[in-house]
Amino acid sequence: MKRFFVLFAVLMLVSSVAMAQPPYLGENDNEIGIFVVENPTAESAQDDACYMGSPGQFTAYVVLTNPFNQDDGVAISAVGGFEFRLVYPAGLFVTPTLHPSATNFTTPPDFYAGCNIPMNGGNQATLITLTIGTFTADPAAWFLTPVTSVAPSIPDGMAITDANDDFSLAQAYPTSGSYDVPVFGMFECTDVVPNEDVSWGSMKTLFK
Repeated sequence: MKRFFVLFAVLMLVSSVAMAQPPYLGENDNEIGIFVVENPTAESAQDDACYMGSPGQFTAYVVLTNPFNQDDGVAISAVGGFEFRLVYPAGLFVTPTLHPSATNFTTPPDFYAGCNIPMNGGNQATLITLTIGTFTADPAAWFLTPVTSVAPSIPDGMAITDANDDFSLAQAYPTSGSYDVPVFGMFECTDVVPNEDVSWGSMKTLFK
C-alpha cells in the first residue's frame, strides 16, 4: 500500500503541501472532479462541472476535495501525489499542466504523479490545470478512472498519498460516484455531480 511514489520519497522530492481554505464542496472525502473554476462550492458544483461556452479553447481544473487519510482517520494536510486516468473523446485538444515541482511518472491521460508543491486547498487542491480546445460544439463527456498504463496502487481504484504519513495511500473517488458516470461535460451536461446518497454510497460500498 505504501509503494506509491517510493521513488519520490527516496529522492526527497516531496515536501509538505500547505493548504489554504477555499469554499467547501461537499461532505465526501477524497472526491476528484473536473470544474471550470478552481474553487467550486456545493451550490455551484453542478454548473461548474459543465462547459457551455463557444467552441474554441478554455480552461478546466482537476480538483481534489477533502483529502483524508482513511487509515489514520485524519485529514490530509500534505498531499504527496495522485493517481487516476482522464477519459475523454477523441478529437479534443487537451494539454494538462502540472506544477513545475510535480512529476508524472507515466504518460497522460494517465497520471501517476508525485509533487512537492503547495496546493490551493485546505478542503480542496487543484491537481491539474487542463487547457482544452475543440472546433465543434459536439457533446463530450469526461470520466475519471483508475490508471491503465501501470498497475493501480489500489486494485481497480484511484488514489492520493499522504506526505505526512510516509506517503501512505488513500482511496480516491470520482465526484460522479462511478467510473461509468461522467464527472464533467461539454455542451451537454446532465447530472455530472449526482446525488451522493445514490452514486457516492454505491461507489464506496465497492471498496469496503
